Parts: sequence; C-alpha cells; structure tokens
Amino acid sequence: MAVGLFLAPFILHRLGTVAYGVWVLAVSVVAYLGLLDLGLQSSVLRFVSKGHTQKDHQGASEAISAALWVRLQISALALLLSSGLAALFPLVFKIPPELAREARDAVLIIGLTTAFTLSVGVFSGVLSALNRYDLQNGVSLVQTAVRVVGVVTVLRTGHGIVAIAVCELIAAIVGNTLMMWIAHRLYPELRVQLKKPKKEILRKIWTYSTYAFLTTIAVQLVYQSDNLVVGAFVSASAVTFYAIANSLCRYAGQVVNSLGATFVPAASTYEAAGDTSSLLKLYKNGTRATLAVSLPILITLILRGSTFISLWMGPQYAHSSGIVLIILSVPLFFAYANRTASAIAFGVEKHKVSAIWAVGEGVANLILSIILVRRYGIYGVAIGTLVPSLIAQLVFWPRYISELVGLSSFDVVWRVWAPMFLAGVPFAIATYLVGAFYPAHTLIIFFLQVIATLPIFAVTIGLLFRSYVRGEIFPRIRAFFVAEASV
Repeated sequence: MAVGLFLAPFILHRLGTVAYGVWVLAVSVVAYLGLLDLGLQSSVLRFVSKGHTQKDHQGASEAISAALWVRLQISALALLLSSGLAALFPLVFKIPPELAREARDAVLIIGLTTAFTLSVGVFSGVLSALNRYDLQNGVSLVQTAVRVVGVVTVLRTGHGIVAIAVCELIAAIVGNTLMMWIAHRLYPELRVQLKKPKKEILRKIWTYSTYAFLTTIAVQLVYQSDNLVVGAFVSASAVTFYAIANSLCRYAGQVVNSLGATFVPAASTYEAAGDTSSLLKLYKNGTRATLAVSLPILITLILRGSTFISLWMGPQYAHSSGIVLIILSVPLFFAYANRTASAIAFGVEKHKVSAIWAVGEGVANLILSIILVRRYGIYGVAIGTLVPSLIAQLVFWPRYISELVGLSSFDVVWRVWAPMFLAGVPFAIATYLVGAFYPAHTLIIFFLQVIATLPIFAVTIGLLFRSYVRGEIFPRIRAFFVAEASV
C-alpha cells in the first residue's frame, strides 16, 4: 500500500493524465493473459499443502511438475497473444496517435513479463502451501524494491511507459527466480520433472483448477474490465479518473487478500485431518479478523476519500474519482466479510458453486457497465460493478456458508457480521466529525487524524468481545512478554 500510494501520483504527474491512462489500459488488457493460468496456481497450493500434511511428497511432486509442464506451454501462447494485443491496442481504444507506438511496445513487454511469471510462478504456490508467508512476502518486498527503484529512475531521466514496462519485467525476473530457489531449499523432497505428466495427475489438477479458473475469470471481469469499458466508450484520460478510485479499492484488497490467502492452506490442512470444529473456528475468527482490518479502511475511503484523493493525486481528481470511490467501496464491506468463506471453499475443494456465481457476477458487471456508461459515464461503470456484487455477497454467500462450516445464515449475519459492523459505527462518527471540523491540508495530517481515531475502533471491539480478549488475547500477550523476559 505504501509503495502504491507513493508511486501512483509520481507516475501520474511524470506521465500526465493521458499517458497514465494509456499505461493503465495496457496493464488492464494484458492482465487478461493471466487467465491462461487456468487455475493451476490454486491447484498447486491445494495439493502441495495436502501432500505435505499427509507426507505424500510424491503426490506433491507430481502435482507441481504437471502444473509447470502445462504452464510452460501456456507461456508460449501468452507471448503469441501479446503480439496480437499489441497490434490491436491502438485500434480498439482511444489512444492518441503520438502514443500509439509506445503503447504497442509496452503491451509487448508486459506480455513477456506475464509469460515469464506464468511459467515459473508456480513455485510461489509452494511457499503458500507451507504457510511460509514470511519468506513469500520477503521476496515480494525485494521485487517491489527493484521495481520502485527502476521506475523512479527511468521517469526522472525522462523516459515513458515503455521504460516502466522494462522495469516491471526485470523486477519479475528477480522476484520469481528468488522464489524458485527458496521453494527448492524449503521443500527439498519435491522432485520437479519437465516431462508429460500422467493422465490421472492431469485429471486431478484439472478437476480442481477448472472452477478456480472460472473464479479467476470473474475476478478479471470485475476488476479489469471496468478500465477497458471506460477506455473504449469514454477516453484514455477518463481511465485515469476511474483508475485512481479503483486503485484505492485494490490497495485495500491487497491487505485483505494477504490475510485471507493464509486461510486456504489452513482450511486444507484441517479438512485433510478431518477437523471440522477447527474449520468453523477458522471461519468465525478469520471473518472477524478480516473485518477488523478492512472496516477502518473502507469507512475512511467512503467518508474522507475525496479529501485523500485531493491531497494524494491533486484537487482536479477529487470530485469525480471520489464519487467513483464511494460507489466501488460499498459492496466491499460484504465482499470482505465473505473473504474467509471463499478461502475455506478453495481449501476444502467446494468452490464449484461459488465459481459459477462469481462468473455470473462478472458477466453481469460487464453487461451492466456497458449499458450504463453511455448515459452516466464513469459513474455508470462503477454502478455496474456495485449492483451484481451486492447481489452475490448478500444473497449467495450467507446461504453457502452453511454448507461449508454448518453455520446458519442467521448466525452468519447476526453473530459474525453484525458485531463487527456495529464496532465500526463509533469510528465512522469520529471520522466524519474530524473531517468536518478539522479538514486536513496535507497527507501527513490526514494520516495522523486516521491514526488518532483508530483507538476508538479498537476499544469498541475490545468491549464487544471482552470475554474473548480476556480468555485468548491477554494470556498470549502475557506469555509473549514472559518469554521475551526469559530470553
């Protein structure tokens, strides 16, 4: 989040509104090549986690070897498709003629980056499967550092979007190579073989990954198609206004998804051990933890998002991007409330129905956005995202959770969701009052105000869950300090 908050305005002001919009469009278009993963990354996480838990190293080795074998062929296809995308890019979208060649070259390089990541990116699934998020995130930090240093350097020396794309490629090579080496050291029992896998192995991973693939399609339709609709029906500069709001939602999503990703191998481990009570506990505490992290962010984005955008990107973006931000943030309250349930569904191989619903949501999002963009512009695109998401999160998920962990829809809404949403009310009131009576004039003041109001949220949660805090949290804190003192 910190890197994104720093880098986005730097890139925008160095490139300008139009060129920044072209860059966002290029990234959004090539992002669809990520669909060629076909859900294999999820299958690697599932079967490596299960194989490691059950000491079936042969099964884990066969799964990752099969995924890598398929992905190497997919990478070649990605390179071919990126060439076609580069040729069509200036023809499909409203790209200024002076930026057409740069846009083509950027699409080609981003496609090369995607192809490389598709091929060796399976090894990051090994670290996730073994719950080594410390190492995985360490590699991500290294990759991010390489990218930031490169992007800042090339933009300061007057280069444009092609140079940024080259920096992204170099960072991906460094990060994925390091990830592959760590995976080998961490799980030496894995034996990766680049040969055609057995049919039964392919059938096993395809059975799982098919519906993971459908979920990936849905995610792309929801989070990437909006930029394309704006670029095709409005203008490249309008993409910038929409992307600013959308990027803030994605930053919030990165935090939530980083938390939720840890629940997939945990659920897989509990399911492999037949521990249904731990699955239920994972759902309840995981959902509460996810909401505890996301609610302050979402409340701040809705109530003070325009102010933040004005201080972050410039006052000219505050109004339009601020309205889009409010519309896009509303369904995230419920999407994040269901993040743990989604992770459990993947972990226990019950993601078929949720994948179908997700695809329906994505298709509805695209169709509704195209219909509304003609009349309401970027606001219509945002509404096209809001409506299907609310339907999916409020109608489907509470009922489906009962099949996953045996908890009724009533208990989901009133005993899991409601207390957390209630805890956010005092924080929301304080946030509104601070923004109304003490408007921030710098980003530093803005963040200090947010930090100053966060204890209200923490105290409210402590009061609502005081028995849990006394029975679970305080003993662990005391144990930690006793251990530190003994050392």
